[in-house]
Amino acid sequence: MCPARRPQSPERVALSFGPDDDNPERIERTVILPPDFPYMELRALGEVLEADGVFVPGYRPPPVGLCHPDAFIFEAQFEKIQTILLPDRNIASRMAKIVAGTSMDATLRKIAAIKAFCHFLDIQIEPAVAFHELAQTQGNAAANLELARFRDADNSDPYPWLDLAFGDLDALDPMEPQHLPESHDLAFPLRRWRRNYIAALKIAERELSGRPNLDRMLELLSWMRHDFIIAGPAALLACIYFAPNSPPRKGLFKQLRSPNRLRAIDGVRNAAWDLTHLSEMIRKVNEANGSQIRLLFASFDEGLRNLARLLFIFSAEDFSEGQLVEALIPWWSRAHAELIAKSLVELLADLNDESHKQRQANSPVSIDEMIRQGEQLLLSAAGNRDDMNR
Repeated sequence: MCPARRPQSPERVALSFGPDDDNPERIERTVILPPDFPYMELRALGEVLEADGVFVPGYRPPPVGLCHPDAFIFEAQFEKIQTILLPDRNIASRMAKIVAGTSMDATLRKIAAIKAFCHFLDIQIEPAVAFHELAQTQGNAAANLELARFRDADNSDPYPWLDLAFGDLDALDPMEPQHLPESHDLAFPLRRWRRNYIAALKIAERELSGRPNLDRMLELLSWMRHDFIIAGPAALLACIYFAPNSPPRKGLFKQLRSPNRLRAIDGVRNAAWDLTHLSEMIRKVNEANGSQIRLLFASFDEGLRNLARLLFIFSAEDFSEGQLVEALIPWWSRAHAELIAKSLVELLADLNDESHKQRQANSPVSIDEMIRQGEQLLLSAAGNRDDMNR
């Protein structure tokens, strides 16, 4: 929930940054914030966003806290670091809906909090592949229109959004469109999505096989190694989805056991988009490594956030097998976590193996055929009306 009460900031705020335990030799520096900068309001919003775990950082958070305004102000002012927020499609779409005049609720208040927090702290919001997903389901015209509305929201005055976040539901009137829709071919099939879709179909197939949890996981990794590509995000999603110890798996493959098998296909497609969002995020994090750019992922979906955290562990420069074991322990027994981590590390070691790349390039089965086979298997699988949302 957003804060019930709105704190009041003084007209002028001066922040002092001096020596600390990590850098005792750092000289003291002062930032005088612009007049009427909503510093205390941002402190309150940051506490809520951090408590809710909305953001997953692609970097080590500062000691003061991930969502403390001081961290972003110091990094921007003195270290010239640019932070970029990568929201999932639900967050990006809801930002667009707010400026279009949709009725406010608690979730949209939190969207307003994210928008205001990012705007005042110079955090860029980049929707990445969010509107490609919309175009695939609703067409290019709808996706380009919503992208234009997202830009209206992203560039709008942040003060009404701040008022919305603190409960003034009439603070922002519906906006006339400020950006004309463009004609991007957002529905064009993304190569990365097609590969993630194949991996998601294989995860669904293994889930419906009735095999023990550990066997499903290890069989998937073996398939990636010998018959497909090394798809790290899909492998880690399976670590959560196949786990026996009550992970937040409910939203990862919607309607997989529905009697209507087309709904099962739709659920797998959605999962493939989740993977594509996260694989794009990891690509950007890896590209930003060593630069002045930092990435945050944002989602209200707990399963996606858990997957993002696993991905950051898996892609970190100081990644170790032991770290992965500890990350899997909440969902697997230690013995099984160790087996899975060992297989994942072996899989990763093959990532740049030329013989593996050549074997995949010479595969007799095309991408289109893999998709056709995977969909046919899923369509012919028996649904279970009592477990439609599992």
